[in-house]
Order: sequence, then C-alpha cells, then structure tokens
Amino acid sequence: MEGGQAALPGAVFRTPSLPAPASTRAPGANGAAPLPHAASAGSAALLQRRSSLGLGGGGGGGGGGGSPTAAAGKHADVYLTELLSYSLDRLRKEPELLADERAQLERALQASALSHYPAFIDGAAALGAARGALGEALGRLEALREAAPKLSATCEAFSRDAAAVLAQRAANKQLLAHQASVLELLEAPQLMETCARNGIYDEALDLAAFINRLGLLHPDLPVVRLLQRQAAEASAAMLEQLLARLRGSIQLPECLRVVGYLRRMGAFSESDLRLQFLACREQWFSSLVADLDAGDSHEYLRALTDAHRLHMFDVLMQYRAIFFDGAGDKPQGPARDGAALHSWVQHRVASYAAALRNHLPAVTEGGGLASVLEHCAYCGTSLGRVGLDFQALLAPVFEAAALQLFGGCLAAAVDAFCARLESHKWVAMPTPVFRQPQQQQQQQQQQQQQQQQQQGAADGAAGGEQQQQQGGGDGAGGDAPGGAAAAAAPAADDLAPPYGLMEHLPLAVFVNGALAALNEARHCALAPLRAPAAALLQAALERAAGALAHYRATRQLGDGELSLFKAAARAHADVVVPYLCACFARVFGPGAGGVGGSGVAAGGVAELVAEALDDGAHVPARR
Repeated sequence: MEGGQAALPGAVFRTPSLPAPASTRAPGANGAAPLPHAASAGSAALLQRRSSLGLGGGGGGGGGGGSPTAAAGKHADVYLTELLSYSLDRLRKEPELLADERAQLERALQASALSHYPAFIDGAAALGAARGALGEALGRLEALREAAPKLSATCEAFSRDAAAVLAQRAANKQLLAHQASVLELLEAPQLMETCARNGIYDEALDLAAFINRLGLLHPDLPVVRLLQRQAAEASAAMLEQLLARLRGSIQLPECLRVVGYLRRMGAFSESDLRLQFLACREQWFSSLVADLDAGDSHEYLRALTDAHRLHMFDVLMQYRAIFFDGAGDKPQGPARDGAALHSWVQHRVASYAAALRNHLPAVTEGGGLASVLEHCAYCGTSLGRVGLDFQALLAPVFEAAALQLFGGCLAAAVDAFCARLESHKWVAMPTPVFRQPQQQQQQQQQQQQQQQQQQGAADGAAGGEQQQQQGGGDGAGGDAPGGAAAAAAPAADDLAPPYGLMEHLPLAVFVNGALAALNEARHCALAPLRAPAAALLQAALERAAGALAHYRATRQLGDGELSLFKAAARAHADVVVPYLCACFARVFGPGAGGVGGSGVAAGGVAELVAEALDDGAHVPARR
C-alpha cells in the first residue's frame, strides 16, 4: 500500500450501500469523462475485495474468532497479495480510490452521528454514570471486604447468643410447665417464717427438713442454695422465738414442747441445750427479781423469798422432767452429771443470801425480822422436797442481823441514859402511888404462885431448848422463850418493871431502852445468839455504870444531890442489873453462870458502881 497506511478495522456502525464513486458514474454527470471499462471493472473488483477484507462500507463485519490484531494482520496480508496482482495503472489509482473511500466513509459516519446523536449523548452520560457507579461500587466493595471479618465475628457471637437464648427459652418453657411446683418451693421459707411466727413449729420444722433434703439432692443449683439461706434465716428467727419463750413465764408442758422443738432443730448439743435452758430460766428469774420494789426492805425480802420458793421449785422440776437421766444413762460431760444444775442452784442461793445480807440491816423491827425468818424457813422447807434446803446457810445472816438490831437498840438506850444523866436535876421525887393497887394484887398472888414460879422457869428453859432445835424457823417468826409462850407463863408478872426506878429518871430511861431492845430481840432470839447478846447487854450495863462513875468524878454535888445520886447508883447495881438479867434469861433462856443464869457477868458493873459510890475515887475513863 502506498503512503504507508495500514488497513482499517471494521466499521463500528454498519451503513446501507452507498452510491458508486464519481469516477464510476455515468459520463456527463459531473462533466468528467467516464473511465475505461477495464478500469471500472477493476474498481468494482477491488471494492469487492475490500469489502471482503473489511475495508469497504458494506463489509467489515466478518472476521474469525481470533484476536483483532491477528485478524488485521491476516487482512493486510490478503490486501498486499491483491496489490501485487494489480497493474501499474491500477496501483496508481489506488490512493485516490482509497481517499475517495475514506471521504465517503467519513461522510457516512457524520451522517450516522447526526442521525444518532441522542444515542451518543445517552451513551456518554451512561458511560460517566457507569464510571461513577463503578467507583462507588469499588469503594463499597473495599468497605465490605474490611467489614467482612467483623461481620463473621458478629455472626459467630450472634450464633452463640442465640444458642444461649434458645437454652434459656427451653429452661423458661420447662419452668412454665412446672410453675406451680416452683412457686411452692420458693414460698417455702416464707411459709416457714409464718408458721414460726404463729407458733406452728411442727410445720416449720418439717419445711426446714424438706429444704435441707433438697439441698442434699441438688447442691449445685443457685435457687436451692438461695432457699437454704432463707431457710437458715427463718430457722435462726424461730430459734430466737423459742429461746424467748424459755425466758418468760412458762409451765412444764409448754417447756417440754419448746425443748422438743429445740432438739429437733439440732442447734445445740445435749449438754449445750441444758446450759441454754438454765441460762434462759436464769434471765427470766433475774427479771422477776429486778421488777421487785426494793423501797421497803421487809416487803422486798418477803416477796423475794416467795419468788425463790415458787419459781426455783418450778425450774428444778422442769429441768428434772425434761433432762431426766435414767439409770442406764452414762455421764457425757459436766451437764450429764448435774454440774450445770448444781452451779445454777448455787448461784441462785448465793444471790439470795447476798440480798438478805444487804437488806436485813434495813429491817429495824424484830417482828419484821422474825417474819422474814419465817418466810425463809418455809422456803427452805419447801425446796427441801427437791433437795434444796438452804436454811443452814441463812442462820449466820439472821444472827448477824439480830445482833445488829439488838446492839443498836442497846446503844440507843445507853446514849439516852447518858443524855438524861447530863441534864438530870437531883431532887427528891414522890413515891409513885398510881400502881399501888396492882402491886398489892401482885403481892397477894406471889404467895399463891410461889411454887408456880419455879415451874415457869423450867418451862422457859424447855422453850429455849426447843428454840435451839428449830433454829428460829417456826412459830411467830422463831419467837424465843419469853415471847408469846413466855407471856402466857404464870410467872410473867414477876418481870414487871420495878416502879421504884421512877425515882431515878435516867435509870428508868435506860431500862425502857433495854426492854425495848429485848422486846425486839425476843422475836428472833436464836440459841446461838445468847452468848454474844449477853456480851452486848453486859457492855451496855458497864457503859451505864461507867457513865455514873464518870459523872460522880466530874461533878460537884451537894449533900442532898449526892445521897440521891448514890441511891441511883445502888439501884443500878441492885435493881437494874438483876432485872435486866432476868428479862434476858426469859428471852434467850437461862444459861450457866452470871446473874440470874443469863450469862451476864455483874462483876464489872459492881466495880464501876463502887467507883461511883467512892467519894475519893479517881476520874474513870468514859466508856
């Protein structure tokens, strides 16, 4: 091919057959002469070959199934082969023919473009849109590629969650199928608490046992563990309620039931249960004692004694009935051999004795002291039926209280005597006559009752022995000889106060005080008190005599006053001392030695009275 032009590919748009070139038209059309016939025939043959090669307007659609480059090379080879077969003239005209053909193709292309320009515009727009969509698709594809692992992980997690949800759904379906039974199980602790609150302990214990068995069968289930915790809390509340009932006023049948419930609960061992029982009863007993009114010591001790007599007996009977140890039982620890009960009894008796020691000094009357002693003796006798007679422990307490009362009264008598002696005016007093008719009657009766006096003294001695045997526990608060029995003796009028002492008012005051002390002591004149009481009376008499001696030595008295003073001193030694000794013997019973067999030694009193009568005596020490 001339001009170095390569063969063109097939046309994109196929066009209809075009008119023949101008060179091949009929002559006269454009004023040009027609080509020779050979040339026309050669041109037609060339166009036919070009069409077969795909260079013409009507051809170019064919081709093998190979690549465009290989097809173009094949067509070029065919065209070159044809060119080699052309003549020289034909070769000279080939460029013009090719140029005309090209121009014709361009005009056809332009005509086609003009007729189909909307399609080109739409195609360009579609191409732009396709390019944008393709870019966007590529971006989204990249994002999808990056999100794919996350999507995979999320799907796996969803699969796992879905499996868990399915399992939970299956469990919920099963729970729904057994809803009634599950509700009953969940309400068991509340029902147990309600039963315990209403006192239905049997049902509450049955529910607790059921929950415990459920825990043994299904120890790994959370709901079962929750039920066990709630049941344990309800059991603790029920245990506190049962112990609170033991801390209150409770009778033996109820005690048996409560202890039976405690044993079923298994909260305490047998020994601990005994200790817990005694501890609860001790709290209740202590609350009873604390509620007593301690304002009046006499009434407080009576109420305290009654409380011990009644409630200690109940507690002991309850303990022995509940914790009965048969003959075949073997001791198992200190609680089995009764040490716990013995310790509690010892503690309670010690507390009672301490209360007596604290409150008996506040009882200022012998009758009240005797009343308390009678209550204590009755309490000891009542508790002796269960082996708890503690009367022997109370004797020292009442002896000390009685001695304190007797000594206090004697001290008050001596103080009153000394005060009266300091203010006494030594003037002659008229002989009292208002008791003369009674004295005459007494003198007449003395002759008739002279023999009965000895018998009355023997009765008083027998009464003193009986008082020693009873320990002051029975009969009008433990009255000693000279009490109610001595008042009924035939010789009781022999102990009437000597009215001659009315001439000496200090001595009368002293005798009145001493008689008041003996009257207080007669209600609780225990046999062991005779010797210490005699010592107290002797000390009081010696103090009174010492006061007389001191008064004589420190005062200047006239002749008339001195004679009256000496008469008073002699009356103290000859009248007061024997009379008080006789009264003491009537109260405490006769004893060996001393004035009137009372155990009171009159030697010291006589010496002091002698000092008071001696005009040249030195000043004695004030006793």
